Order: sequence, then structure tokens, then C-alpha cells
Amino acid sequence: MPTLTHRDRVLKALNHEETDRPPVDFGGSHETGIQADAYAALLLHLGFEPEQVDERDIGEEATIIPGERVQQRFDTDVRGISAMIGSVDDRTRIDDLTAVDGWGITWKRSDTASPYINVQGPLQHLESPTAADVDALPWPDPKVPEITAGLRDYFLRMREETDYALIIRLRNVGGLYLAQRLRGFGEYLMDLLINPSFAEALQERGAIMVCEFARTVLDEVGDLIDGVSWADDLGMQTQPLMGPDLYRKAIKPYHRQLGDAIRSRTDARIILHSCGAIRPLLGDLIDCGVNVINPVQVNAAGMNPTELKRDFGADLSFWGGIDTQHILPFGTATDVAREVRARKNDLGHNGGWTVAAVHNIRAEVPPENVISMYDTVLEMAG
Repeated sequence: MPTLTHRDRVLKALNHEETDRPPVDFGGSHETGIQADAYAALLLHLGFEPEQVDERDIGEEATIIPGERVQQRFDTDVRGISAMIGSVDDRTRIDDLTAVDGWGITWKRSDTASPYINVQGPLQHLESPTAADVDALPWPDPKVPEITAGLRDYFLRMREETDYALIIRLRNVGGLYLAQRLRGFGEYLMDLLINPSFAEALQERGAIMVCEFARTVLDEVGDLIDGVSWADDLGMQTQPLMGPDLYRKAIKPYHRQLGDAIRSRTDARIILHSCGAIRPLLGDLIDCGVNVINPVQVNAAGMNPTELKRDFGADLSFWGGIDTQHILPFGTATDVAREVRARKNDLGHNGGWTVAAVHNIRAEVPPENVISMYDTVLEMAG
């Protein structure tokens, strides 16, 4: 097969067609990046000069996007940029381990190389929150010009000067994620069962904001992009965070609203990031307009890649799938190469697969294994 452009390679794979080699994503979004210490080790191993990494402090939660030297070394196919709703997502650093954002949410991390975790939200202390408490939050205007500043210029330049597939990431729009961020992880899951009127009010108000945000961003760049990425973690290692019936009642209507808002402004593929054992929800996510699942946590319950491809491969493409729990951190370079070839045979059979790690590459992954993952893909083109 003739060598394809980077964009054509990605688009053919997303269209379930065979390609000259599987497309590669290394940092097209936060979820496919690399932790700062692992990146420093990779640069050293490749013989590249160190890069300044400011994102450790607050920005990308200790995960960075590889620089252009590294992207070109591995002939990656995807470039992306994030859009954020506004000042509520800006974080003010309190000390080395603590930050507070515009919602009033406190974020903590265990050390300066670890990700921030939200530990106290503005609704978390309330014993019986109501819709009035939802209305009292500092909801931002999702249409202010600052949201789209520079986005169109970026994508126009990338379209004119490169042949990469281009992704816009809508940050912090997942309905479940936003609710848990404001109310607390466990607190909101309990609200779904014991305080459903409040849970519904929070979902409804959040959906108004994130759908308008999506339309604002895509009115600006929807004609220039190949994919729209958003995240809402719905699973844990053993099962979804909630049963399918509760998901369909409490969360799916708002996921559908977001999918409809995106689809009304662009023909780009919709890429959903959700970790964990989400197989029972995949049919519902397809109903909501999702075209691509990332990161495909292959070691979670029910996430056997052969079965996923068999049962959902006609409707979904898969983005990720290289195991970060065992193979990448603790295997050999040979183990990693074997893992990549296995994913090519199952998820990548007849197209439909983009190569990436299962979530971002963490500090314990040796550089030899990062190199093996991407070089194995390049060897497939030979």
C-alpha cells in the first residue's frame, strides 16, 4: 500500500479501512501524553536536549505533550489543542501541593510529580443540597471571546503547513465528572440514588453550560478539525461506576445533548475518553453520537479487545489499548512489541485502531519501552 499522509492515515483508520500502518497518537490530548519524569528520561535516552516543562506546577497535572522533535522521531499522526470553558478552570497555586480553581474547588497532590485530585468542592459540605444551591454556583459564560482566542489561527496554520490529523479537546465537559468535581466523587454517586432531584438539577445546569461551550468552540473551528475529544470517566477496574439502567436515566440524556451539540456544528469524529470497565455502556455511548473510544483499558473487566472489536467494531473505532498497568511499566521492550502486534491483530483488524497507551505514560515506564511501542508501529510500514 502506498504511504499515506498523516491525516489520511487517521481518517482511513477511523473509517474502518486498512492503512499502510496504524496511525499513532502521542500527545494529541492530555490523555495520550507522558508524565514529566518519564519524558525527561525519554529525552535523555534519545540523546535530545532537555526541554523546559512548566506544566508540572498546575497546567496539565504533571502530564505533558511531547515536543516536536519527539513527535517527528516517532512519526506521529495527530496534533491537538484544548479549549477550556473559562476562568472557573484557572487554578491559583496556594503552595507546592495545593491549588484552588475558580469554582472554589481545592485540589491536592501527594508530590510535585503527581496529578492534582479535587478534594473539596463548593457543594461537598452540604448535607441536603438543592437546585437553589446549583443556581448559586459561579457558572461561567460559555460564549466569551476569550474561550476561542487563537484557536482558528492555530488550526488554519496547521491545515496549511502540515498534514496531521487535528483534534480539539473540550476540557472538563463530562457531566459526571463536573458533578463529582463540584459535589464530591462519592457524594454525587449517592445523590443519584437518594437525592435524585438535586442530581438532575446539577446535570441539567451543567449540560446547558457545556453544550453552549461546545457550540461556541465548534462555530469557530468545526470546519477545520478531524476529531472532537471530551472525557467522562464512567468505569472502574471491575465494572461501570453505575449500572446501565441508572446511567440511562441519570447521565445518558445529558451525554446525548452534548453529542447533539457537537454534531450540529461539525462532521468531525467524536472521541470519548473513559477509563475502566465500560463495555455495558458502549451501546448507549454509540447512541449518544460517540464514534471513538479512548483509552480502551484492555485489562479491565469485559474489555477483551477481540470481543470489543467483534461486538462494537462496526460502530466504534478504538484509540489506545497498549497496557499501562503491566506491560509498559514492568514488561521488556520485547513484551511491548508483542503487545502492539497483538492490538494490531485484534483492535486494528480491517482498520479502526489508533495506537496510544492506555491513558498517559506514567513515571515508572522506562524509555526503552516507550521507544519499542512506537518503533514497532513504524516497522509495520516496512
